[in-house]
Amino acid sequence: MNKEQLFEFHIRNNWFKISRYYNQVASQYNMSFSWGFILLNIEKEGTPSTALGPKMGMEPTSLSRTLKNMEAADLIKRQADKKDRRKSLVFLTPKGVEQRKMARDVVLGFNQKVYDQLPKSKVKAFFEVMQQLDEILSAMLEENRNPEKQEKELVKINE
Repeated sequence: MNKEQLFEFHIRNNWFKISRYYNQVASQYNMSFSWGFILLNIEKEGTPSTALGPKMGMEPTSLSRTLKNMEAADLIKRQADKKDRRKSLVFLTPKGVEQRKMARDVVLGFNQKVYDQLPKSKVKAFFEVMQQLDEILSAMLEENRNPEKQEKELVKINE
């Protein structure tokens, strides 16, 4: 099987291009793709900083450094949760709200450009395949969490 026949090759290759595109646009506003994505994932009532990592696919140390830089740029502020002082909630500052609007417009514009260049039937098929892929990957991840089940399946294969 060559690399062009591998799902991850195409997903990774296109994700890299999407990331580069967003970084090119974000740099015009002294931001980065990850900053814009974080801004889009912060709720008005505050978002626990620990919830941002899994949404972003970022390691805690990278996320912490990024949040610190965003705080220094006056895009976010962090406050202790009033109910549980151990938790830190992230809020947008007025400047962060403005940058979030810009990030939202960029994302919507990008998606509109892609929609405009593809037939509706292919877009529909793409989302169907991606949904199925999500289900397959979720099942595979669950299998990996259960090593006993995996071991039994290997025994069956080797018999």
